[in-house]
Amino acid sequence: MNPLHAYRPRELSLPALVQAAAELGARLPASADERVRAEVDERTVRYYQSTGLVDRPLRYEGRTALYGYRHLLQVLATKALQGAGYKLSQVQASLAGVPTGELEAAVARALGEAAAPAPPVPAAAPAPRALVQFEVSPGLWLTVDPAVHPDPAALAAALSTHLTRSTP
Repeated sequence: MNPLHAYRPRELSLPALVQAAAELGARLPASADERVRAEVDERTVRYYQSTGLVDRPLRYEGRTALYGYRHLLQVLATKALQGAGYKLSQVQASLAGVPTGELEAAVARALGEAAAPAPPVPAAAPAPRALVQFEVSPGLWLTVDPAVHPDPAALAAALSTHLTRSTP
């Protein structure tokens, strides 16, 4: 069984997140760079959070921050990429906005496991909609949902005309 599966439904305090990352991170390939520490500690997780490598906590219970599965994946993916020789700035750029399923598959591969199947999408989840974008003025973009506004091009043209008249 993939060791990541045990952490999917859990919320973790910072010490528990660090412990889980240490246990799973021990299975990652060692870095050839002595400057990259294999261990993860609370200070490292806080630093990763401050630089955007790890999302903000899910919530707080009193003064205790609670983290989830995605946070664990972010820490492990960061460590795996660092171990592969990437700088933190490169790691930050490559992990920005990566969906949880892709993070999970990448971490599973780094751990030498088969990629875990993505959790099922709830039946009530709305289908994604195609949005339309228009540049109505240099540097100003309008995003329109055609399901809400039947003629997005006319809306963009009207807004562009209005902006042209009101701009000195």
